[in-house]
Amino acid sequence: MPMHPADHPTPPRTCLGPFSSPGAVPTPWAETEWALRRIQKFQLCTVRSDGRPHVTPLLAIWTHGAMWFTTGDTEQKAKNLSTNPHCVLTAGADTLTGTDYVIEGTASLVTDDAVRDAVATAFEQAYGWQLTREDGTWHGLGPAVRAGDVQLYRVRPDKGFAFAAGRESAQTRYRWS
Repeated sequence: MPMHPADHPTPPRTCLGPFSSPGAVPTPWAETEWALRRIQKFQLCTVRSDGRPHVTPLLAIWTHGAMWFTTGDTEQKAKNLSTNPHCVLTAGADTLTGTDYVIEGTASLVTDDAVRDAVATAFEQAYGWQLTREDGTWHGLGPAVRAGDVQLYRVRPDKGFAFAAGRESAQTRYRWS
């Protein structure tokens, strides 16, 4: 995949947020990045042209220094991103303990064939049989990405969070800009 130096940003600046327990330590970026590579379902929040939010669950992956997802060109999220590329992807625990993750950034439509191929491969590696076998829920997504039959978006991160809750609470902030 042709890479631009900005496609591999330096690790973000990391600090502990004000809503952390006394004595809490920041979650290292490497730990958050590892989690983002393994989470299978995210929530995407975009903004409609009239300012109302739109949230939807979707498949996404962290690879090549960014979050990536697909959609159809007539879906609400695609319409929203065409007028306002700012968005947020979230994922996390479904309990009161665990870690929740937030990536805020700017989405851009990807049309480069080599990039589409590399990201389709990353999706197939991340989601396995669900994309590659005929009985998989999203069978055919990889070829659709490669052929340009679905829109592929890259979300360049600006800011991120890891909200760890348990015995101690730690609100870790990550900044790329």
